[in-house]
Amino acid sequence: MELDDLKQAWAAHGVVLERSLAINERLIRETLLRKVRFALVQCQVVRTLEVALGIAMIVAAMAVLTNHFADPRYLVVAGGLAVLAGYVTGLCAYSLQQTARIDYADPVTMLQKTVERIRLAEYRAFKWTLLLGIVAWLPMALILFEALTGFDALARVGLEWLAANVLFGFVCLGIGQALSRRYVERTDLNPLAHRLVESLSGRAVRSATQHLAELAQFERSE
Repeated sequence: MELDDLKQAWAAHGVVLERSLAINERLIRETLLRKVRFALVQCQVVRTLEVALGIAMIVAAMAVLTNHFADPRYLVVAGGLAVLAGYVTGLCAYSLQQTARIDYADPVTMLQKTVERIRLAEYRAFKWTLLLGIVAWLPMALILFEALTGFDALARVGLEWLAANVLFGFVCLGIGQALSRRYVERTDLNPLAHRLVESLSGRAVRSATQHLAELAQFERSE
């Protein structure tokens, strides 16, 4: 075989090899992005259920309030519960919107920033669900019981006991919010706070974060 023939054969082999490498790289990217998409679809399902539960809570509170609209106790308790449920539902809806608007054609670094925003939105939704739950657990139980049975549960509870529970909840809310603002909701998270936010994130978000980190490492190694 002549030298020119060898050069042509080597060049053709190089073209095939480059094409094969490009196909493999694209397949690896598509596989990792498919895993990210699957994880975030799971996140969307969870957020959708949370939004549905929040809407159900608002409907139940408003139904009870409608039946006792002239009673100041129901106006404050059921109306306040509807507002709190609406706020937490809005946080869950924001997280759902962020997840639904992801463009998987974006660069990996932008996808990582988007997932980080979703992680923080999940943390805030969890935080307010916990803190507001401490405030409103008793009114919520009474309102839901009344919505399901029609029994005037709230009207039969001592006002002093109800006020004491709500006041204790607001004290816990203030302490929890202060600690969260100081140690967790900041741009320069310390390692402990970062692990806390990660642990409170859903498994789907953690999985998406891991797959994006693998994709980013793969792109750097090319």
